[in-house]
Amino acid sequence: MNPAQTTREEIPPQAVIIQMAFGYVLSQALSVAARLRVADILADGAKTADEIASDAGAHGPSVFRMMRALAKAGIFVRDEGGRWSNTVLSEYLRSDHPDSMRGMVHMICDREHWIPQGDLEHSVRTGECGFQHTFGKPIFDYFGEHPEAAAIFDEAMTSLSTTVGKAVAEAYDFSGAATVADVGGGHGILLSSVLKANPEANGILFDQPHVVAGASVPKREGVAERTRIVEGDFFTEVPVEADVYLMKHIIHDWNDEESVSILSNVAASAKPGSKVLLVESIVEDEDVPSLSGIMDLNMLAMTSGRERTAGEYADLLQRSGWEFRRVIPTHSPMQIVEAVRR
Repeated sequence: MNPAQTTREEIPPQAVIIQMAFGYVLSQALSVAARLRVADILADGAKTADEIASDAGAHGPSVFRMMRALAKAGIFVRDEGGRWSNTVLSEYLRSDHPDSMRGMVHMICDREHWIPQGDLEHSVRTGECGFQHTFGKPIFDYFGEHPEAAAIFDEAMTSLSTTVGKAVAEAYDFSGAATVADVGGGHGILLSSVLKANPEANGILFDQPHVVAGASVPKREGVAERTRIVEGDFFTEVPVEADVYLMKHIIHDWNDEESVSILSNVAASAKPGSKVLLVESIVEDEDVPSLSGIMDLNMLAMTSGRERTAGEYADLLQRSGWEFRRVIPTHSPMQIVEAVRR
């Protein structure tokens, strides 16, 4: 049989293991393509590797080898004339795509993520945060001192928030909420998505001063008049009263004690019956193919936090003044953990 026609089921187990082990090579190639903005270069039509290299300021033969590897993974496609085009997958690497993942793919293989992941053995042996071991300080302290790295991180979070924001707005019924607060809401992407889908609601965007200083999204999305910005630190207090509190990818950044502190501060301002929605990647109890396990290892390497099961989130909420209700799936990699203020 022609090896090129071998189906996945017929691939020898040794080859599957090797392919998995070399997964980091594909990750880096995908990230380089994002940094070179290859998908943007191909937006107007097919081009040769030399043409891509010319536009990207790169080395033609090496671009060809990268494109060939990515094409074998289904990211790009090559025609009979040797010209490369975008696929359904690479369209999401375009910077102008409404659900672009370019920023996230760029960040995942930047040195701030790449190096700690390369030292994962240290974290597994000791339980220590790989980022702090590598760079000598927690990740968010580091970003405060390195604006260029922080900007890449912010773009990555914007990539994720755009997709997740729409999914959360579609998956959850906010119709009874007069006020929705996004705690740690960054530039307001998630909150803006919810407010656009619920024109009767008002919003509160809560985050640190240097973060909300760049919160231009509510104005861009036409919801600024319904959005109040509150500056603060959720480890100190969350002086915001709302019917629904949103927290996207917040609790997974912190250990249990820190998470209880944050959730307790939100509960201190929440009236009985109000709700908190934790938008997170929930770890399944079963060992099934899923992104959650990989995300959890990423948290081990990068922060003091972790991805959690629904039961683990329920325990954190119970300890913080909330009553766990349910997990709601969304059309994104995230799920919604709903709880009510006791």
